[in-house]
Amino acid sequence: MKRRKWTICLLAMAVALGVSGCGRGNTVAAAEPLMLQAGPIRPVEPKRSQLIGEKESTIEYAAPLAYVLAYPHLSNEAIDNQILQFIDGLKTEFAQKYDLKDEKEKKRLSQEDCNSFLYLDYDSYIVSEDKICIIFYETQELEQKISLTEQKTNTIERVHIFHFNTKTGERITEDTLRKDGFLEAVSAYVIRYFTENEPYKDRIFGDYRKTLAPDAGRFDRFALNDKGVLLFFERYDIFPGSLGRVELLVPYSELAGLLNGVGIEAPPVVEEKEPEVKEPTEKIERVIDPTKPMVALTFDDGPKPGSTERILDALEKNHAVATFFDLGKLVEAYPDTVKRELALGCEVGSHSYSHKNFNTLTPEAINEDVKKTAAAFQKFVGFEPTLFRPPYGNSNDTVKKHIPMALVTWSIDTLDWKTKNSDAIMKVIRSEGDLDGKVILMHGIYETSAEATEKLVPYLIKQGYQLVTVSEMAKYRHDGKLESGKLYGYSYFQ
Repeated sequence: MKRRKWTICLLAMAVALGVSGCGRGNTVAAAEPLMLQAGPIRPVEPKRSQLIGEKESTIEYAAPLAYVLAYPHLSNEAIDNQILQFIDGLKTEFAQKYDLKDEKEKKRLSQEDCNSFLYLDYDSYIVSEDKICIIFYETQELEQKISLTEQKTNTIERVHIFHFNTKTGERITEDTLRKDGFLEAVSAYVIRYFTENEPYKDRIFGDYRKTLAPDAGRFDRFALNDKGVLLFFERYDIFPGSLGRVELLVPYSELAGLLNGVGIEAPPVVEEKEPEVKEPTEKIERVIDPTKPMVALTFDDGPKPGSTERILDALEKNHAVATFFDLGKLVEAYPDTVKRELALGCEVGSHSYSHKNFNTLTPEAINEDVKKTAAAFQKFVGFEPTLFRPPYGNSNDTVKKHIPMALVTWSIDTLDWKTKNSDAIMKVIRSEGDLDGKVILMHGIYETSAEATEKLVPYLIKQGYQLVTVSEMAKYRHDGKLESGKLYGYSYFQ
């Protein structure tokens, strides 16, 4: 009890001189405040990161409750009113749960009897010229007597996120900020980050791939700042409680084209400039000998300028081919790279429009994605794909029924997305032994995969393998033609 009392006193000294005991409290202006009017923001450079408006601090005793609340005053009536309504709602909810119902008993209490504390702090960010984000951090500390001499404190933490349009004063919800493909891109980045980086990679627990799947609801709530998308993972969510609340920033560069401006300018995304696409040299007529060993290299998630071009350089240099499973949205963005894939004799199939998990889609959504992807291929490179590699390799009976293409997965996963190390990729392939008839999975969006390809292609040729496309593999090694609606995977490509 005494510790809480001293905490409140110290906070009071830190935020203001003579803060009132009840009511909203005195307002303390932050250094170099940024005043928000109903119009474009003209940011200044405060000593702290993008501090918005004036900071108001309230310390209130209403035994057995106590409140220590900090929030911004923005000089934008519509936004300020919403913030005050939010805070009043928090206080009302807190009081309904923990306040005494007996008014007579409550009147006998003093500040010394406060045992339920509500703390509120915040971060604020300028996202664009007329969009801001405010993140409120709520902490409830509830003291409970165990005995006459002992007590324990239970802590509850919550994060509340608000995006506002400063021109209209309206709140912007997260579901209107994201586009198709956002959840899938965020999910892939988060899984990759947490499985590759300390202190997370050895401490993540449970079925995290299911927990962090695009449709699990974990990424429906997020915050925007000037650098990217902020995600919050509470204690015991996917990590031990000792790590506390985990915050992760997904850079805007990982989410290009996947965020809506909601009537305002979207946060700046650094677009990667497509390098000049090389014209292929005269295509050499390939002769495939069915009696000799063959292997098929496949590359997902592209095309991506830079890494995909390096892969094509390696193939062209060695008169080799591969199969590329490209995303419809990137075919639209980089059609010349896809045309070069085709010009070199490579096979190009679909990897969906924006990498959704098809196992979670309705038949209608599957049909819509197929049509959208086919239209992108037809418009930008002049054909519709006949091969489909489902994102994440996921497919079920519904998917197979509604995909008018042959479904192709793989027989060797190099884990290039995880290791991002060309030597590790080569090690996986060498460890497989006989590669005859195998389909190797890689990704065309990583420089490390391109580097591995530059080593792998001449290595395979030296080992006596013919590099063929997936359809050629089916024809010459498995005596068959790939049929629409059927899945060809590990058991087939052996």
